[in-house]
Amino acid sequence: MTLTPFPASRARTLVCAAGLMLLAGCASTPPPTGLMTRAQQQLEAAQKAQAADYAPVDLGFAKKRFQAAQAAMVAKKYDDAADMARESLADSRLAQTRAELALVRSKIQKQNAENARLSSQLLKKPGSSAPKQNPSSQGNNNGLPSQIMLPQPAAPSSSVLPPPASASTGGRP
Repeated sequence: MTLTPFPASRARTLVCAAGLMLLAGCASTPPPTGLMTRAQQQLEAAQKAQAADYAPVDLGFAKKRFQAAQAAMVAKKYDDAADMARESLADSRLAQTRAELALVRSKIQKQNAENARLSSQLLKKPGSSAPKQNPSSQGNNNGLPSQIMLPQPAAPSSSVLPPPASASTGGRP
């Protein structure tokens, strides 16, 4: 078997290609400044939504991950910083959502209590301290009667009504 000489230009091309691949592998990730800003804004939004009161664990996770992202930025570990910023963003959103849910539930409970108070006032007889118990209201209606009887309007007088159509004319005048 005979060996053919390797052309020098081909060797230079291979060396250049290998060098470029090596440089591309070593290229650093740009700093995730936009992601860090969004994570910080979301953390602030969660705090404004009273997450410290209603979702303290999730808010704590978000803060720790944001601090880890800041430390990774200082250490120029931008991949780690981006990962931690994304996790902080997700935890902040979760904390904000749970806080908003807790606030809505609180408002619903207050409204239900007010509705129950008004309902009991409506069911009381004037001059009586006990709420009126109707046998038909013993179902699962939260103490409300199943039917509410409204006063009926007075029957119209006969002078207002048109005369009835006679059967012999077939309903025609």
